[in-house]
Order: sequence, then structure tokens, then C-alpha cells
Amino acid sequence: MAISISERVIEDILSADRSILAELLSVDHNNLSLIARQKTLESGKLDLLYLYENELLLIELKAVGFYDGIIDQVKGYYSDLEHLQQQHKLIDTNIKKIILVTDHKSEDIHKCQQEAIDLIVYRPEHVLAKYYENFRELSSFLKIRSGDYGVVRLGLLKPTLQLLSGGKSIQKISQEEHKSEKTIKNRVSVAKLLGLVSKYKGEYFLTDFGNTFLEADNSATVDDRLSNAQIEVLSGFVKDNPFYSSITYTILTFIETVFVLAKSMYPVPMKVAQDYFVTSVGKNQTWRTEKARETATYIFSNYACELLFLSKLNNHFYLAPKGIQAILLLQLNRSIKLIESQR
Repeated sequence: MAISISERVIEDILSADRSILAELLSVDHNNLSLIARQKTLESGKLDLLYLYENELLLIELKAVGFYDGIIDQVKGYYSDLEHLQQQHKLIDTNIKKIILVTDHKSEDIHKCQQEAIDLIVYRPEHVLAKYYENFRELSSFLKIRSGDYGVVRLGLLKPTLQLLSGGKSIQKISQEEHKSEKTIKNRVSVAKLLGLVSKYKGEYFLTDFGNTFLEADNSATVDDRLSNAQIEVLSGFVKDNPFYSSITYTILTFIETVFVLAKSMYPVPMKVAQDYFVTSVGKNQTWRTEKARETATYIFSNYACELLFLSKLNNHFYLAPKGIQAILLLQLNRSIKLIESQR
């Protein structure tokens, strides 16, 4: 097996996520308790010592295939643990000897059985992949799936929301705006993902935040441009609620794209930002065509520029003060989420 990984990485994972170790050992993870890792003994350092129900598990981990020397190593640790039990420095219960390796021969199983040792084969790639899968399940923002609704500017929401606030249905709004119902539904969907609209029994209504957004419009006529006050209201919401929806997170991901690429080139070209952005939001398999990638990048870069997080000149992006502040907050909030997921 071609492998380039240290045993320490696997050990870190098995210590941090007992469900993976439990799967390897075919036991219930709820009854597994870590006693020590890298425990210093007379004959060396024992990788992992667990308590499972009423039994101690002596676990020697290797990121290579089985070799005879491991048996002597485990026997030495076993003797040391027995000595600690006799000194009342370790719980006095049965000790089960386990070796984890990446490969073995059929005769190796017999050798271990003669020494009452369980020989278990594991795949490092499975442990690594499983750890990320479990981690992702705990980290909600990693599961956010980006998507665009064909609404190229946030300002286009204004007339639709004004009509919605007057109790107009999707069909009526479609007629008054001379747009297809699909277009209006897409606008309402974006508004919902920005916290401006809610849905109840099949009908859409403005939220309190949606009313605040409309009230912030100080223009005399209804148009499709955000007022300065509306920009402040909406950009503040996006900045303070990065994980609220796929829209808020994807807007910030585009800003972060520019922030990261700015370290090596500035201003950041549209094409370079596009490739990095599509990869960052995990849409390589969904936005496959060049047109789909360009459209998504165009839409979310427009949102970021409308909210004054970025500026765009000659197909190049510049970071605005509001954008740098938003990314610093995103990174802080993301770190907090990651820390919470490890508890």
C-alpha cells in the first residue's frame, strides 16, 4: 500500500472520535472511554488505552502492515499494565490486547491468536474520510449548498417586495411587473433566504426585517436600486448572519474568494475569482458548463458589490472596508462553530 501518513494523525482521529474506533473494534461507542494515549510504561509508550464496559483495551496502532516485532511490544505493555494493577495504580480488570495494522498475512492471525491478541486491519483512507464526514455532520455550515435563482441584482427584489407588502399574490405581482411567475417566485425565494420574507400556508408575507428593509427606502419612487439605508440594513444582516442561508454564506464566500486571492494578485481578475469561487462552494459538479460558472459568479459578485463589500472595475475586484470587516467576522464565527462542533 502506498501511504504517506503518520500514525499520530490516525491516533488523533481515534482519540477525538470514538465512533470511528468503535466501528473498527465492532463495539458500541457509547461504552468506550479513553483512559490514556501515549501512556508511558516501562517498556515504552502505549498508543491507546480504553475502557470498554468492564474491560481495558490495550491498543497498539500501526500505519503499516503487521510485523512480528509488534507482538513483543504488546506483550511488554501488557506486562507493564498488569504491574500497575498489582500496585493499585490501574483499575483491576481484564486487559484485552489489540493490534491495528493496515495489512497482514493469513499466518499473522494465528501468531496473534497464540498470544491472545486481536489483530485488526483498517484502511487509513477510510478513517480519514470518516472523520471528515462525522465532522461535517456536526458543522452545519459545511453542509450549506450554494445555488443561484437567476436574480442578477438584489435591487430587483424591491418592487416585488413592495407589491407583496400590499397583500398581492405571486400571480398578481407577475401581472403588474410584466414578469413570469417563475421570475417572481425566484425573487421571493431569494428574499426568503435573506430573511425578508416568510411563508405560511402557501402564502408569502414580509417579515419584520422585510418591513424594516422597505422602510429604509428613502426614495420617492419604487425602483430597482437599493438606497444607502437599505444597503446598510441588508449588508448588516448578511455580515451578522453568515450561516443563515445558502445566499448569505455564498455572498460571503465570494468576498472571501477575493480576500484570499488578493494575497497573490490585486486587484483580482474575474476569471481567476470565478474558478476559485466555484471550487470553494463545492459546485464543480453542479456548475459544470462555463456559462453556469460565469452566471453564478456574475450573480454573487453583483450581490457583494451592491452591498458595498466589494468594488468592480474593468472586470477586476477590489476589497472595500465593509468587505474586509465581513470576512474577519466570518472567520471568527466559523472558528466558533468549529470549536462548538468538537465538544
